[in-house]
Amino acid sequence: MRARFAVLCIVALGFAACGPSTQGLGDDVGDDDGTDDGGGSNVDAPVETDGPVDPVDDAATAYPDAMPSDSNPSCNDWMCQTPVPDGCMLGTSDICDDGLDNNCNGEVDEGCTCTAGAVQQCFLGPPGRRGQGACVDGMQTCVEAGEFDSWGPCNGGIRPGAEACDSVDNDCNGCADDDPACCVVNLQCPTSMPDGDPFQPYVIDGATFFSGAVTSWQWTVTGGPCDQLFLTTTNPVRQSFTLSGQNTSMLTFTPTLSGDYTITVTITAADGTVYTCTFIVHIRGPGLRVEMCSNRSGDTDVDTHVHRPDSTATWWGADTCYFGNCSAYGTINWGYANSPLSQCQGGPQGAGWTALGYCRNPRLDIDSIRANGVPENINIDVPQNAKTYRVMLNYYSGTGAVNPLVNIYCGGYLRATYGQAPDLVTGFDVSGASSSGDLWRVADVTPTVVNGVTTDCTITPLHAPGMSSGYWVGTTPRTY
Repeated sequence: MRARFAVLCIVALGFAACGPSTQGLGDDVGDDDGTDDGGGSNVDAPVETDGPVDPVDDAATAYPDAMPSDSNPSCNDWMCQTPVPDGCMLGTSDICDDGLDNNCNGEVDEGCTCTAGAVQQCFLGPPGRRGQGACVDGMQTCVEAGEFDSWGPCNGGIRPGAEACDSVDNDCNGCADDDPACCVVNLQCPTSMPDGDPFQPYVIDGATFFSGAVTSWQWTVTGGPCDQLFLTTTNPVRQSFTLSGQNTSMLTFTPTLSGDYTITVTITAADGTVYTCTFIVHIRGPGLRVEMCSNRSGDTDVDTHVHRPDSTATWWGADTCYFGNCSAYGTINWGYANSPLSQCQGGPQGAGWTALGYCRNPRLDIDSIRANGVPENINIDVPQNAKTYRVMLNYYSGTGAVNPLVNIYCGGYLRATYGQAPDLVTGFDVSGASSSGDLWRVADVTPTVVNGVTTDCTITPLHAPGMSSGYWVGTTPRTY
């Protein structure tokens, strides 16, 4: 677990600063080895392995190879000479399963079949610009659509935009600030950030983006599927993260869930100029993580269950991780190794885990009914390789219909989402705890674990017996 109490001074990781400048020239973009590659006279500072995260390139301002430079530059010199090809294949069909808009018609993998609920990374921009400059992948979910399932819209991520004179390659063509208007660049936005961990404070120093006089700072954070659901179903709006310092140069962002978070800072300089940086922080929890939220998270109790592999014992027993045995005060014991306290003590049950002295596996680190309706979360930091875990929800208490949503993460990456619009769960409307409340058997998850690290998983959605689609919801049977 990487502690995040250190300030993240993110300035030049992935930067490609282009345009006239009063600083010297060089060609050591991204050097982290303390060497100069021959483009300039300055070298990077030595790498500190035990200090705060600081991916700053300390050499003089570097210019990407696609940009010209001379000893007496002028604004009109700064044009992109060898831009990255867009890679568009106009008039063709998309290549399936690559997450790209190959024919550049504004849709990703249209006409391609998939399994409802599956999630893949996608890029809604010219395929040749994927991963260039500021561009970051989003996510798309497979939805049920008529006879065949198909990929839904590509959401999130960062796609090509107009150059903004911010030291970033906004249009992702291989050149930053390739616009005559970018004569003097005062802003240094990041294009990539170090990964973070659930429950760990992630501190971002905006003064590393803009060092001039400032009259105001404003930070906003946009979360994943559950946070998007809460925007329209909770009042006041709940969030799966906490923020402090939103109106200062220093933001502290503490997430409880894995996923991608889009962060925007708006800076108003003393002269009235408004600057904006937008970037994505990836929160990567290890192993298998099952997250649940619903459209009625505040006034109902829906419980998450994960069943042990190689067992078909009835739910609510020792072979099921759930609220009755999997919290910090529970007694579950599957023989799995414990995790260090840093994996769980920052959560709602932190005091209990701290008293225990370690984080148990599996564990329920967030119980939504005890944590004011925030998403429920079960973790297994090192699941068994090639063994199958079953995920189930139980409508424990409340009245009326509920539309729950389940996200499954493997190795820190969202691999499946079930219950998201337009594929809402219906018929989940009978409460009654273990004796009579509705069960939703969601999916079987088979992780791939290499040397203790979860690298991927195979997820099979579960359907009612005799059915090949739809959700398996009902009050009977109560068995596995």
